[in-house]
Amino acid sequence: VSVLALVLGGLVLAGMLLCFAVLPFIHRPDLREGLLMTPFLLPYGLLLCLAVALAGVLNTFHRFTVPALTPLLLNVFMIAAAGGAWWLVPHENLRNAIWLLAPAILAAGVVHFWIHLLALKRQEGLLFRFDPAPSAPEVGQVGRLMAPALVGTGMIQINVMVDRLLAMILGGGAVSALYYSQRIIYVPVGLFGVAAGVVALPALSRSWARGERGEFLGQLSHSLRNVFFLCLPLTVLMLVTADPMVRLFFQRGNFTDKSVTDTLLALAFYLPGIPFFSLVKPLAAGFYARHDTRTPVRIAWCCLALNIALNLSLMWWLRQGGLALSTSLCSFANFSLLLWLFKKQTGLDILYEVMPAVKRIVVAAAAAGLAAFLLLLVIDHVWQGGECGFRLKLARVAVPVAFGYAIYGLAAWGMRCPELDDILHETWGRLRRRLRR
Repeated sequence: VSVLALVLGGLVLAGMLLCFAVLPFIHRPDLREGLLMTPFLLPYGLLLCLAVALAGVLNTFHRFTVPALTPLLLNVFMIAAAGGAWWLVPHENLRNAIWLLAPAILAAGVVHFWIHLLALKRQEGLLFRFDPAPSAPEVGQVGRLMAPALVGTGMIQINVMVDRLLAMILGGGAVSALYYSQRIIYVPVGLFGVAAGVVALPALSRSWARGERGEFLGQLSHSLRNVFFLCLPLTVLMLVTADPMVRLFFQRGNFTDKSVTDTLLALAFYLPGIPFFSLVKPLAAGFYARHDTRTPVRIAWCCLALNIALNLSLMWWLRQGGLALSTSLCSFANFSLLLWLFKKQTGLDILYEVMPAVKRIVVAAAAAGLAAFLLLLVIDHVWQGGECGFRLKLARVAVPVAFGYAIYGLAAWGMRCPELDDILHETWGRLRRRLRR
């Protein structure tokens, strides 16, 4: 972590100097303002990365609450600063009030980092000591494992950049439609996929290091089954309520009916990819636990090439929907290749372990989707011709989703899905431990 702080500090300093160096050559007011603000915000990146590194230490001790909740701090500080600016700054000068966000973001970074230091001290008795030793063997080992992951992260950014550049060629709000639809699909992926990958990695690493292959396979299949159990019904219910959901979240001001239609075109093709976006995270953890960080990156680069080819083929007749469909197809290809190579490398057939659960979950999710769809038709019939205010928008999303989840729970209980018992048992166990404390 000390070496990481030095490297990131150098990058932040270089970025700050670069902004000030090019400032005299920039004359557009909006670009100048961005360049002036960037040096004040770059240190947040340093603080955030160090906090995430410490979160990795907490995760190895199965401490997940602090790393999961602290990212909310940025939202809290920004909302507080924006609210304070709205009340304190005259409305004719509100554009200048954006500068109040810079210290708020830096404060969020400081608190984020400090909370992780405090959690390590209180929960595990660990004190962080700044001790940079670039030649230490631990630093070399971590560096060798990180290098492929860095390349993979770069691939993700290139993928996003390619999608946005192609959307700009399409014009007509395609970039905004992709952006808004991505905001929606990132919620379940972040809630279930990323969380499952983070939680699974320490346990999988211990099992593999001890040579317990059966336990390793059981833990990985357990993670995949639970993620699929949580993701598939949400995906189905979001497909059913896609139109009311977009209207509830975004339709106001300049977000017109055409904006809704454009966003739905991308969202409809993004949603089927949610299970595969999410399942890739814990499945990749099965490679990382074996210290294989290269295979997921190689597959990701292959999927990048496939994504570009599919984008150029589909975007002309499906517009932003083609870009979204390409991403979903590539996520399926990514998951399939990881699954195949995992079996080839380890001899462990993870698909055989999860298929019985997959069949039950698909049936339960189909029942939930049908129930939510029928209830949405009833709501639309009852309110036909009425004013479509906020309450109706909320009801068209919340009521079918709640009813769909109730049907899903009953169907899963009726088919004796062990994933339902696992989740309820874990939730109740955590609640009891909290109440005891």
